[in-house]
Amino acid sequence: MSDIRPISNSNTDQPLIGTALFAADSAQAKEFAAMLERLGIENVRVLPGGGKAALDWCQNQRAEVLMVDLDGETAPLKTIAELTPHCDPTCQIIALGSRADINLYRALLHSGVMDYLQKPVQLDLLANALDRAHNGTHADFARTGRSIAVTACAGGLGTSSVAAGLAQLLSTERHIPVAMVDFDRHKGDQGVLLGVSGDAGLAAALASSEIDLHLLQRAMIDVNPRLKLLAQEPAWQDQGVVADHLLALGATLCQLFNQVIWDLPAGWPTGVLDVLRHAEVRILLTELTVQGARSTQRLLAEIGDESDGQQLLLVHNPSHGTRNIIPQAQFEDYVGHRIALTLPHVGGALGDSLLHGPMRLERTPLLRQGLLDLADLASGRKPQSRLSAQTGLLTRLKQVIGRSAA
Repeated sequence: MSDIRPISNSNTDQPLIGTALFAADSAQAKEFAAMLERLGIENVRVLPGGGKAALDWCQNQRAEVLMVDLDGETAPLKTIAELTPHCDPTCQIIALGSRADINLYRALLHSGVMDYLQKPVQLDLLANALDRAHNGTHADFARTGRSIAVTACAGGLGTSSVAAGLAQLLSTERHIPVAMVDFDRHKGDQGVLLGVSGDAGLAAALASSEIDLHLLQRAMIDVNPRLKLLAQEPAWQDQGVVADHLLALGATLCQLFNQVIWDLPAGWPTGVLDVLRHAEVRILLTELTVQGARSTQRLLAEIGDESDGQQLLLVHNPSHGTRNIIPQAQFEDYVGHRIALTLPHVGGALGDSLLHGPMRLERTPLLRQGLLDLADLASGRKPQSRLSAQTGLLTRLKQVIGRSAA
């Protein structure tokens, strides 16, 4: 297979576009444009029309990286074969599509396509593919899993409950192998929430000079057939942790599990910011208050934006009800990031249920659906319900009504 492709037209005088993406339709083009904007990618063209639109465009334009959605193409390999001669000789082609077909993937590679991304495309995978296409860099493909870091802008916002709910739903409803890391080493309560007890290997893993993959597996506690817990008995003295060793632990867990969820305590003790800066998905719980906005802005400044492909999900969790609430639009303007989802307020129902055993989300169906939407967002799926949008709309309507009444 040759990397040199003949150009059958005279488009060489046209300026070279950095990235051109042809989505299947206008709605998906809008979604991909938003993702590229979040990554800070410049010199971009995003258009609908799939392979046919890409072929027409390439006859008069040039791109360094060409991304083509093959959904709707009756003969995707024929589409690529027709498109390739019209591309710049150094153009890297990335195919997009909904089919999970290893034979199609292999055939596309043999046809000269650099990579194939299955939709819905995860932000970190998109960033990685574009980085390799533009810069020739290579990722560590032994690291098959992804890290989801959950924390809050302040204490008492339900970080542990949200993390436990995500772990339960991903492992039982989405049938994904999950590791839960309870990194609250002073008063972690994931064992109580998940219904298990005993030391779960975290202290030993952090104290060891090297991480033994097999010993780590045996030290973790089974919560269900697809969920394991890594935690430790509460220790009241301060415990140091080496950042590189902690990140190596996370990378090892990503070799064993599809999703690794970190329950990170507010206050951000040593190691928390390191995990947040390196996790593929960062979930930050906040409240729509003045103090919440300030704390959120401060934490966002510490952990960085999404330009490296690390997805940030800002979640409104009204743990204290609607006291001192400020308008969502004002909050978003202040922190510079939109709210991805609003969880329903369930009062003390969840806490009361813990008196009868481990957390059971079926007792709070609205919260369960909200957490399932959040789990889907974090794992690269599209939420199956519109609860988050409805909840956000209701919140805004209540705010408008309250201001009108005043």
